[in-house]
Amino acid sequence: MHNGTGSGDPEPEAWTRIRRQARIQRITKRHPFLSVGLPFLVAVVGGSFVLLLTQETKYEVRDKRIQNLSMDEALPPRRKFDIQEEYFRMKSKGDWNGSWEPRRVPRAAEDEPVFDRYDK
Repeated sequence: MHNGTGSGDPEPEAWTRIRRQARIQRITKRHPFLSVGLPFLVAVVGGSFVLLLTQETKYEVRDKRIQNLSMDEALPPRRKFDIQEEYFRMKSKGDWNGSWEPRRVPRAAEDEPVFDRYDK
């Protein structure tokens, strides 16, 4: 019986709380997966869903931005290609005087391809 002086048995609510905590401790001692493994799995699965949603949002925003661009804004301006104009432009640079021809650069014997070594 409670006499109001603060001594004696705890209230019935406190006893139920203590019993509940003791029961949880016994269960987690018997099954450590509940205290370690389950929270880990919840964190991994929950994290994957959060990442999935953020990536989905990222790509949706990017797609909307790209769709709103017109073709002129999306591509840089291009000049029309003309082979004669390109020829004269290269000739005017001075690096190419028309007497250029492809020549093989001499290589050391060990740098030669393997199939050429046996043909000789």
